[in-house]
Amino acid sequence: MAGRYWPLPTKFGLCSDRGALMDDNIYHLNLDYLILAHELIQSGRQQQAMVSLGLTPEAVSILAEMPVGQLKALARSDVLSFAPRFPVSAWRTFLHNEAVVGGAIEQRTRQLRLVLGKSGVKYDS
Repeated sequence: MAGRYWPLPTKFGLCSDRGALMDDNIYHLNLDYLILAHELIQSGRQQQAMVSLGLTPEAVSILAEMPVGQLKALARSDVLSFAPRFPVSAWRTFLHNEAVVGGAIEQRTRQLRLVLGKSGVKYDS
């Protein structure tokens, strides 16, 4: 059916309102980011929070004082609380290389992780 949107699966069940789903996704991204920042700061790893998450010293001092309830309120925004710091040149280089086929995907993944690692991006293996 043209113009009909079917419910989308989420970790909380089905959601037929795409706007609400987007708001929910942004909320959870923001909350995960803020909780990670808060945990790093509370555990004495302020420098890691600044380097890995792009926080300023002022943001670190403010987040250090915020209770979890305020983090949740701050996360309830219609925009991301953070900006990805992937250099555009790294993505262009990766995307303009030859097409990924067969077993080459692992090699391309390693290349991307190497490029992103040089830019300070942390990822789980």
